Amino acid sequence: MNRRLAISVLAAAALLPACRRQPTHARVDAAIAPLIPSGAQALAGLRVDRLKNTPFFTKYIQGRRIHALNEFQDKTGLKPVTDVWEIVWAYAPGHSVAFIRGKFGGEFGLEPRFNVPGIQRTSHKGYYILYQQNRGVLFMNTGVAVAGALDDLKAVVDQRDQAGRTPPQALIDQVAALPVCHAYAVTLNGSALAPRLPQEGNAANLSRIASTLGLAYFHADLTSGLELRAQANYPDPAVARQTQDTLRGLLGILRLRTPSEQTELLKLYDGIKITNEKGAVDVAVSAPFDSLDRILQSLPISSRPESRLPDSSNPHPR
Repeated sequence: MNRRLAISVLAAAALLPACRRQPTHARVDAAIAPLIPSGAQALAGLRVDRLKNTPFFTKYIQGRRIHALNEFQDKTGLKPVTDVWEIVWAYAPGHSVAFIRGKFGGEFGLEPRFNVPGIQRTSHKGYYILYQQNRGVLFMNTGVAVAGALDDLKAVVDQRDQAGRTPPQALIDQVAALPVCHAYAVTLNGSALAPRLPQEGNAANLSRIASTLGLAYFHADLTSGLELRAQANYPDPAVARQTQDTLRGLLGILRLRTPSEQTELLKLYDGIKITNEKGAVDVAVSAPFDSLDRILQSLPISSRPESRLPDSSNPHPR
C-alpha cells in the first residue's frame, strides 16, 4: 500500500508543471514595478527569457544588436544571453532608463566585484554604480539593475526613498491588460511624448494628430517573424480618421519608393492593415523575420554587431 502511495505521489509531482496555469496577460516584473519613476509617460518591455529559440534572439540578443543590452554588458561584463530575463524601459520627455531583471547574484547593498577595463565606480546612498563618462549601470538589489544617464540613475534611488511616492500604477496596469507577448509599449498620454511640430504649413495636420493622442499601445509576438497589434486612441473621431488616412498615405509612399526587388519589404507593406472605429485607430502587422530585420536595423534601439566581448575576470557580484 505504501509503495502504491509513493508511486501516486511521484506521478502527481511529475504532472504538476503541466497543470500549472499559463499566464494569459503581460506584466511588469514585481521587482521592477515599484522602482519605475512616477513621472514616466510610457513603458516598453522586452521578455528576453521568452525569446529563446527565435530568430530575433539569435540575431539581436546573441548578435549584440540592442543598444541598452550592449551598454549593460560593456559596463558589467554580464551577458544578456544567459543573465538577463526582462527589460523595461521607462520614458519621460528628456529622460529614459532601462530596468533589467536577471540572474546577477550577490547580496543586497554589497559592491559588485567587476573588472571591466575603463569602467569607474561610484555610489549613491549605498547603491553602487558602474559608469563610463555620463552613463552607467546601477544595481538596486539582487536581480535588478538600471541602465541610463548618471543623474537619472540617482533619481531612481531618490524617488524610491520619497515619502508618499508611488510608481505610475495606471501605466503598469495597462501593461497587465495586454496579452502575453515578447515585446510591448504603452502610454496613456501619447501627446506628452510627441515632438513639438509647427502649427502652420504642411506640418500642421501632423501637429494636430500628435497633440491629441491619448492611450496608445502595441504588443508583438516574435516567435518566427512579427505579429504585431497596435492601437492609438483620440478623443475626436475626426482626428482618428485623419490619422488613418495619414498612415495609409505614408504606407503608400513607402511602397512606391521601395524597389521591386525588395520583395520582403513589399510583402510587409501589403500585410499591414489599418482600420478605424469610434476614435480608435488599429494597426495589424504580420511579417516574416527578414522583413522585420530590415525595419529594426533602421531604428535607434539597434546597434551594429560587435565581435569582441568585454573582459571580466569575475562577472558576478559578490
